[in-house]
Amino acid sequence: MATRHAPASASASHIDPRRAPPSRKATMKKLLALVLVPSLLLGAACAEGGADASASHAPAVATPALQANLTAAADGAPSAVQECTDAPGELEAEPPAQEKPKPQAPQGVDPLAAEWDAAVAKRGKADYEAAAALFEAYYAAHPDAPRAKEALVEAGNALLSVGRSKMKLGVPTPESRLAFQTALERLAIVVKDRASPHAARAQYLRGSVLMFSGDLAGAEREYTLAREGWPNDARYARKSLERRAFVRRHLLDAAGAIADMDLYIKSHGPGTNGHEEKEYQSVQTYRSFAQAFEKPAPALQSASWAQGGPLRLEELKGEVVLVYFLATWCDNCEKARPQVLELMRRHGGNLKVVGVIDDQRGQTLESVRAWLPTRGYSFPVMHDIGQKAMREWQSAKIPDMVLLDRAGRVRWHDNALNLQDATIERLLMEDPNEAAGK
Repeated sequence: MATRHAPASASASHIDPRRAPPSRKATMKKLLALVLVPSLLLGAACAEGGADASASHAPAVATPALQANLTAAADGAPSAVQECTDAPGELEAEPPAQEKPKPQAPQGVDPLAAEWDAAVAKRGKADYEAAAALFEAYYAAHPDAPRAKEALVEAGNALLSVGRSKMKLGVPTPESRLAFQTALERLAIVVKDRASPHAARAQYLRGSVLMFSGDLAGAEREYTLAREGWPNDARYARKSLERRAFVRRHLLDAAGAIADMDLYIKSHGPGTNGHEEKEYQSVQTYRSFAQAFEKPAPALQSASWAQGGPLRLEELKGEVVLVYFLATWCDNCEKARPQVLELMRRHGGNLKVVGVIDDQRGQTLESVRAWLPTRGYSFPVMHDIGQKAMREWQSAKIPDMVLLDRAGRVRWHDNALNLQDATIERLLMEDPNEAAGK
């Protein structure tokens, strides 16, 4: 299980917010020395413009570990996660560099506005490393400026995007962990100033950073702090509730996730302050999925198997099973394929995979049989004639995945890119006898 984190406010207790954050080179040097061998990561979620925006196939998105295309939502980038330390490492502020004469700005040009616009321009071009550096430089040079704390939040958000871009097949690398760690530190400075109008967003983004880094328990905690600490923030109280429901689903906390989704639907529906229709529809979709949680999975009934089989799910009782809905014509399925194959490689014989491909768009039994080996798929694949299985399993959008526990019960349902290693690990570690008795 993911390690619990200390409160965000404690993570920057020795950082002088008026002094310049350490240079990127110094930060890299210090934190790389602290980076451990990457542990299993999990994945979900988001960034606003950059990291705040998450990806989710209307049901969601994600990666084995909150990865690449999360279709759900997070602000630093929707809607996807280790080495996540108990508390962000504290960096020693470097002494201010010797000031050099600053070039005179053209008459009528605000130097602060020009610096800000330069950082925003880099962010707009998805050059998140440069954007983060410029936002940090803005804060260092103008710690008392009206937008100083906002600059730190933007730096943290950009670093979240940097971290996500440096993950490999949904799994954090030392470089991505470094970016995530630095983002946590920058955001902690803002959270410490609870009166800041940017504190709620900073707290929320800390949850997103931890989610992508693989620390689901830490992400749940940070989203709770954002929700409860700023209940009147129309945007981030709402988004934190949606993200916490997302994380709880990946923690296999069905009751907690359902409670959050019901509260979201009740509190943030059409006509309410801060309503966001796409996010609302996504929550409703996941709530519909949750009706099947902890109940026996529907049968897979077909005499037509493109590969392997025929088999019945009853034959796989005692195993953790992944049912994967995909298609030969699906571009997003192809995008997810490297992560799916890597996930199956990592979990080897511990995870049984069963594929389902329907007969739409000319997917005949023969064409599917010829296609599967070219994509590296070796698991049994049922040919779903008439889309009967897709309807019974509520798999309206692909790539789609459903996880079954050893008792054959539905425990998780989401977009293929949202599947986290941590979620699979939880199922693999459950006691088979206990699962069967529930």
